Amino acid sequence: MFRLFFTPAWFNGVDVIFDMISLVVTMLIAAYSWRIYRINQENKFAYLSVAFILLSLGLLFKTFTGSVLYFTPVRDTIADVLRPVAGKGLAHSLVYYRAAFFLQMASMLSGWLLIFFISQKSRARLHRFHEVAQMALFVYFVVLISLVSNWRYSVFYTTSAVLLGLITLNYYKNYLNTNRNKKSFLVMFSFLVMLLGHIFLVFVFLSAGFYALGQLINLVGFLLLLYTYHSITRR
Repeated sequence: MFRLFFTPAWFNGVDVIFDMISLVVTMLIAAYSWRIYRINQENKFAYLSVAFILLSLGLLFKTFTGSVLYFTPVRDTIADVLRPVAGKGLAHSLVYYRAAFFLQMASMLSGWLLIFFISQKSRARLHRFHEVAQMALFVYFVVLISLVSNWRYSVFYTTSAVLLGLITLNYYKNYLNTNRNKKSFLVMFSFLVMLLGHIFLVFVFLSAGFYALGQLINLVGFLLLLYTYHSITRR
């Protein structure tokens, strides 16, 4: 079986549950963002909806790969499906594992990158050639980092942490510019919590227990963000 790094045996399967909860949360946030967009017609909320759909896709692929790794019935079913195209004795199954991890990372990084753009001061990114060229360059780096991360998992988590750090800084500025609004603070704090979770994930090589701690902290961050969005849409 192919895996990016060793995880605590006692946590195997629990992380899948955490990812499934996070998947539901990101889908709900995407729905809330779309609902806000339908009310006030601000494009940034439509883009936020797309961003959280990308995060949902990443979590979906992560849940899938985790289920294949941990649960024998799921692994046997996937093996039966892939047998005709995976070669004799599933010789090429490693390619499919790497493809699934690539899709997970590319989706997650694209989601974080889009949120970073949204958290910046609004400007017409798609109406100027140099802005479009910059975004194309960012997409190239997302693809490249996702490929490299199949061999160096820390590259993915480090890049995610950098993006989350920049997102947190942007939302902190927004918090200061909105007279220290409570909702703005909660949005900023949610991303700060997820940043902390990703920092632990970067250092899994020091202790496998950091993986469990990072996963738990990430889930708390997503739940805080969901609570904030629910409070906004309820009003």
